[in-house]
Amino acid sequence: MSLSLKPQHLKRYKEIAMLFFKYGSAEMVSNINVRAELADDAMDVGDSSKSPEELTDELERMGPTFVKLGQILSSRADLLPESYLKALSRLQDKVKAFSYEEVEAAITDELGVRLSKAFQSFEVEPVAAASLGQVHRATLRDGRQVVVKIQRPGIRKQIADDLEVLEEIVGFLNKHSETARRYQFVKIFEEFQKTLISELDYNREAANLTQVGENLKEFENIVVPRPVRDFTSRGVLTMDFVTGKKITSIEPLERMELNGALLADELFKAYLSRFWWTACSTPIRIREMCF
Repeated sequence: MSLSLKPQHLKRYKEIAMLFFKYGSAEMVSNINVRAELADDAMDVGDSSKSPEELTDELERMGPTFVKLGQILSSRADLLPESYLKALSRLQDKVKAFSYEEVEAAITDELGVRLSKAFQSFEVEPVAAASLGQVHRATLRDGRQVVVKIQRPGIRKQIADDLEVLEEIVGFLNKHSETARRYQFVKIFEEFQKTLISELDYNREAANLTQVGENLKEFENIVVPRPVRDFTSRGVLTMDFVTGKKITSIEPLERMELNGALLADELFKAYLSRFWWTACSTPIRIREMCF
């Protein structure tokens, strides 16, 4: 049985087919009876060396949806060998940035105000670039130091199209591939889809920041940046600038100066406190523990 191909998604089907032929399992590939115009090109790469770095580069080239997919795969030791996990981990924090001109256009479109009018200063170079957007440091007119996260241009339509293609492919594989069923591709895709759609709404992220900040305000060593509502929209999120380091970037000497026990204790208490609060406000059997 062959996979039906929608003309408007033909290029995407072709790119995904080539990925499967190069990196997928033989059992799955044998079940995908794609049309000749895809199969010829896919078979051309079938004998290529399977380099983890090449897979990472290809996912990045295919755009935000597949970068995000690569990020998820980088944590799935049950699906991929260590060499692939290591290569894909690069996608967690090293993604190509988009231009400053596109940043300006996005802010004007989303906030309805020119960048120069909204901010006293705005750094041209991004602090970081990720699969869905990138972050710039800025200063508000009142002097407040902030960071501004801007979604990649055209990303919503691109992701919607990609999810439609992936949903069809995953559904097909689930019917015709034992490997897909064994590793629960449908559940992985559904969770991936839900997470991705949620992350595209920065208004929701701002609301979550506000809620988490309120819930954790009693813990003085835990800082949650406050969103700036007047400069936040579905595609732009402005929040407090908070200094810090990624935990994996802390040098051994720096670790010696940290009171790790105090931080771990507070994080543990915060986690238990929020779990207990959630459990006690949820109408399930666990509520009985709260009395």
